[in-house]
Amino acid sequence: MPKIVLVEDELQLAENTKLILEINGFECFVANKGQEGIDLITSINPCLVICDINLDEIDGYEILRQIRLNPQFLNLPFIFLTARADFVDKRKGMNSGADDFLTKPYNARVLVETIRARLELSNQKKESVGIEIKKNAIDVFYHVSNHEYLTPLNGIINLSEIALDMVRNKQTFDIEPLLEGIYTSGNRMLRTTRKLLWYNQLSNAVNPWKNVLGANSQINVIKFLQDIVDSATKSSLKIFDINIKSNVTYLYGYDESLIQIMFMELIQNVVNFADSNRKVYIEARLENDFLVLIIRNHYSENYTLTTEEIKPFYQAHNPKDMNGTGLGLYIVKEWVESINGQFEVKGENQLFDIVIKISINA
Repeated sequence: MPKIVLVEDELQLAENTKLILEINGFECFVANKGQEGIDLITSINPCLVICDINLDEIDGYEILRQIRLNPQFLNLPFIFLTARADFVDKRKGMNSGADDFLTKPYNARVLVETIRARLELSNQKKESVGIEIKKNAIDVFYHVSNHEYLTPLNGIINLSEIALDMVRNKQTFDIEPLLEGIYTSGNRMLRTTRKLLWYNQLSNAVNPWKNVLGANSQINVIKFLQDIVDSATKSSLKIFDINIKSNVTYLYGYDESLIQIMFMELIQNVVNFADSNRKVYIEARLENDFLVLIIRNHYSENYTLTTEEIKPFYQAHNPKDMNGTGLGLYIVKEWVESINGQFEVKGENQLFDIVIKISINA
């Protein structure tokens, strides 16, 4: 049953409209004040909103403005129900992102037909967007598979073959670099597989990290960060000057292997895309029982990137030159938000900042 939020301060009109909608197969939730309407929309997550313009304190235009600030409600069908319906009102409403206008007193049949038409159009848009996203995801996945699976897999097979020949010929004195290469390629495939599995769960509204805790774990932050940097840069052909500082001593209660994976994605992003001729700064600050981790580096080219653009399979550089899955920052962002933390990125004029904020106690 489609859910509709009605924001109307005329109590009798609100009750009558609610009754009409319920008779016609809709579930209607009513708010009589502006802020109450915003809260109701946020909590109910309706299929459509009907809102009066003339409300006390917060009018309909402001409700629409605030709702559209939330990416979740960017395409939510929004109908103004108002006694004022001159050209100026309509233009202002449409410029604010309204989908339709109905003038009071309204005709019940017209109201229902307008709602159904808007819901049908909304469903068509969702289907169209869903198909395009799947198509793009599949296209990118095939490209990623070529690079992120076949390249390290070939490395594992070829290096293993050489190592086996050396063992058979009892020439194992120089075998360590081969084993390191196999280990590095295997880890690369593991990282790719893990991210794709997590992405699959997230796209199906499943939290991959639910109930993942480290019990009484205690993580030494500065040592932890240094170990991750050493590991990430070990196999890189580029040499980085990375400055690490922290006034946070420990993190408590986190699963160390999981948080290591997440922080590694952040550092790996630096290794993959940063200008190695510029210093990289990593700082961990303690702010009111929160760890604020700041990673600042310079891109080797001029890219623009914002937090809102962090989506699956998206990279700031040319996607035709895909290096990696385009899932790393997206996965970290989803994990941070799943533990009620904050995640922010900003890339502009070659300067790239990543900021995450998480509680020091999981």
